[in-house]
Amino acid sequence: MTSAGGTKKLGAFLATMLVAGNMIGSGVYLLPASLGAVGSISILGWVVAIGGAALLGLAFSALTILRPQGTGLISHVREAFGPGSAFVWGVLYWTACWTGNVAIALAVTGYVGYFLPALASPPGATFFTAGILWLFTAANIIGPRFVARFEGGTLLVGLAPVLLIALGGWFYFDPAIFTNSWNVTGKPFIEAMPQSVVMVFWAFLGIESANIVAPLVENPVRDVPRATIGGLLIAALVYVSACAAIMGILPAADLAASSAPFADAARPLVGSSLAAVVALCAMLKASGTVGGWILVSAETWGADEVLGLLLRRAPKRRNGGPSVANLLFNGALMSAAAFLTANANLARQFTVVADVSVILCMFLYAAACAALIRLSTERPARWRLGARALAVGSILFCVWVASVSEVPLLMWSVAAIIAVILAYLPLAWWRSRVSGTKVEHLSRL
Repeated sequence: MTSAGGTKKLGAFLATMLVAGNMIGSGVYLLPASLGAVGSISILGWVVAIGGAALLGLAFSALTILRPQGTGLISHVREAFGPGSAFVWGVLYWTACWTGNVAIALAVTGYVGYFLPALASPPGATFFTAGILWLFTAANIIGPRFVARFEGGTLLVGLAPVLLIALGGWFYFDPAIFTNSWNVTGKPFIEAMPQSVVMVFWAFLGIESANIVAPLVENPVRDVPRATIGGLLIAALVYVSACAAIMGILPAADLAASSAPFADAARPLVGSSLAAVVALCAMLKASGTVGGWILVSAETWGADEVLGLLLRRAPKRRNGGPSVANLLFNGALMSAAAFLTANANLARQFTVVADVSVILCMFLYAAACAALIRLSTERPARWRLGARALAVGSILFCVWVASVSEVPLLMWSVAAIIAVILAYLPLAWWRSRVSGTKVEHLSRL
């Protein structure tokens, strides 16, 4: 089927592949090292995270059924709660994006560190990570087509390490290693397992992808729910198989100290020489994803909105992509985050920035589910009851994930939310003075 403009739309299969592809990104390449600090008990965290992601996916699908032409979660929040709320959550989603970019760049650094050990810890790791961020910022200045081609070229290459461990790793799986690494935190189960859920959910950011591209889907009411749950199941199968296998190959202590866990796990399977090829594949895929997500971050509504307010005018787009000013602004923020979170253990730094990104997304997801409650009033009672049950369950899950995260990271995330709320009115007042438009208040936030 084609749209009125002649553009061929996505069917259920391609939409499913889009969701799975967005979730099976480069974040997994350092995730096993982060989970090594918790232990193989994190396999239960995967189960909980998959259930929560499915609940959220169904809630977002319900939003698509309500508004098939919606352009993502922020558009639903805007309709339900007004422009002021859209500003707050749009800026926070943008913040989650560029924070997450730092985590992806750290994955690049980790696998380069496999070849150059000096880059596996600060200060080399920090400067190299910042260099990677600026390199791909420059690539985006060249143009989005250049970035898209590079990312597309690294896609299949980058899946090789994950699939190698997910399939071949089980032949080298040692139950004793898995059992001895069960809970290395020294904390009770009720504290250790939830801690892993926050880390694990990093892998499922992107569950909203089908909702975002709903206008491009042939039959969004039917195909978006199928694509969301289908994509989730594919990503979950790949992730759980790979991470569980790794935890039966390498002890938790070795994982936690690794800057390239897939390469280290591949060494017993294929030898040191081919393990270096695995590291190279992971590095290339992570590099491609950095470039792509820098483009996504600069293209988000929040990026243009904030920069437009600061510059008193809309940034001028270039080469069909975001403005140079926008890209440089994002580059400066990402570099600052890389230096502010620098840690002697690369996996720990990855955990910090990835968890902050997850917490911010949890708040956005909760806001979108609250929008579902408000927008569902127009539907029949039975449908409305089911949608609201999904929304309430999803909100409770989001609040729980945020509440079990590390207290300092939660405090930083809440501080970011408060800062955006407090900044909105003076920024909007500034815009009203320049443009003569009316300030939109946060009365429906």
